[in-house]
Amino acid sequence: MDDDSASADDQAVRELDRSWNEVYLRNDRSAFAEILTDDFRVNFSDGRTGGKADLMRPTPEGATVVFSEAGMQMFTPTAVTWGRVRISHPDRVVDQRYVRVYSKRENRWQAVFVIVFPIGAEA
Repeated sequence: MDDDSASADDQAVRELDRSWNEVYLRNDRSAFAEILTDDFRVNFSDGRTGGKADLMRPTPEGATVVFSEAGMQMFTPTAVTWGRVRISHPDRVVDQRYVRVYSKRENRWQAVFVIVFPIGAEA
C-alpha cells in the first residue's frame, strides 16, 4: 500500500469515528445506517449483545454526552479506535470505555464491531 492510500484510509476511519460520535452528540441515529455494516455486532457494558438495530435506538432525552481519551490504530483492511464516553442522564451518570472495529470492504470503510466496558461504579 502506498502512502497516499494509507493516508486516505486513515482519514476515512477518523471521519467515520467522528461521525459515530456526532450520532450521540446530536442524538440522531440515522447516520448509523451508513456507518454500521448490516452484520454489525455490539457487546454492551452490561453483557448483552446485539446488532445494528440495537444501536439505532436514540439516547433518552435530557442526556449529555462527552467523548475523551480517543485513539486509533490502522491494521488495513481493519482499523481499531478506542476512547471514553460519559453520558450524563438526569438521574445517573454512565462512564464507559469503548473499542470500535472498522473494516474496509469493497473499497468502503464501515464499523463492524464495538465493545463497551463500564468504568467506576458500574463496574
